[in-house]
Amino acid sequence: MADRLKRHVDLSVGEISFLESLVARPSRFVRGQIIQAAGEPAQQAFVLIDGWAMTFTDYADGSRQIRRVHFPGDLLAMPSMAMARHVENIEAITDVVVAPFQRGLLAKVFREHPRLAAIQFMYAQEERITYGDRLSAIGRLCAKARIAFLLMDVLTRLRAADSSIGCAFEMHLTREQMSEVTGMTPVHASRMWSELISEGAVSCDKRIVTIHDEPRLVALSGFANRATELDFSWLPS
Repeated sequence: MADRLKRHVDLSVGEISFLESLVARPSRFVRGQIIQAAGEPAQQAFVLIDGWAMTFTDYADGSRQIRRVHFPGDLLAMPSMAMARHVENIEAITDVVVAPFQRGLLAKVFREHPRLAAIQFMYAQEERITYGDRLSAIGRLCAKARIAFLLMDVLTRLRAADSSIGCAFEMHLTREQMSEVTGMTPVHASRMWSELISEGAVSCDKRIVTIHDEPRLVALSGFANRATELDFSWLPS
C-alpha cells in the first residue's frame, strides 16, 4: 500500500509506520476459502497482500453475483466498516495472504493521519464511480463488450499494483466466474471470449492472457481508467 501511495505523494515517517501497522498480522487462506462471511459483525477489514480475492452476493435461487475482483494492495470489506454487519462475502480466488485490522484503527486515521483519511476518501469515490461504470456495462453493453470491459479492468488494476506489467497477465478467473462478474451464462461468456481471441484482440496460453489490441477493447467497451483521473493536488501537506 505504501509503495502505491508513494507514486503520488511523499509519505511521512508516521504515515508509513501506520500503513505498516495495517499489515502486521498476515493470515493465509487457500483457494475457495471464505475470508469473511456476510452477516457477521463488522469488526475488521483486510489488506490483500498477495493473490486474488472477490466479494460476492448470494441469492435465494442459489446463484451469485461477483461484485468485485480484488488484487494485491486492495482493501477488503471497507464498505462494511460503516455498517453493523458485513454486507458482502469475501472469498479467495487463489491462495491469498491478507492482513486483518480492527475497525478501531480507522478512527486513528481520521484523528492522527488526516491526509491518509483524505486519500482513502478519494479511493472510495473512485470505487463508487467504477461501480457505476461496471453497472452500466452489465446493463447496457452487448456480451462481447462486457468481456472486453472486464479484461481492461483487470489489466489496468494489476498495472496499478505492479508497474512492471505490460500487456500480459495471469488470469485466475474461471469461465464461470467471468460469467458471474459480467452477468451472463458460462456458455455465453466462453463464446464471447473465443470471439475476442479469433478476432486477434487477445490471446490465451494456459493462464497467461495477452492483450494485443487495447484500443479495440476500449472502443468496444467504453472502458475508462478512473485511477488516472485522480487529483492529489488538493491534499493537505
